Amino acid sequence: MIRLKMAIGRELDERGITKPAEIGAALGMPPAEATGLLNRKQWREGVVEQLEAAAARLGLRVSEPASDGWPS
Repeated sequence: MIRLKMAIGRELDERGITKPAEIGAALGMPPAEATGLLNRKQWREGVVEQLEAAAARLGLRVSEPASDGWPS
């Protein structure tokens, strides 16, 4: 989840997308939902799927974690 949030945030920054309305448009969701998704500290059901969809919408490929659960 953290890796996805970081990759999405970095991509948005590189594109100069910083305002909630712009973030929402880029991720295909309402501004409050989009910024909440990126700022959420607690894991909730469905968050990873939402982040994966947002990453795909931006054209990002986020690598799978190593099989032992630790980043490679």
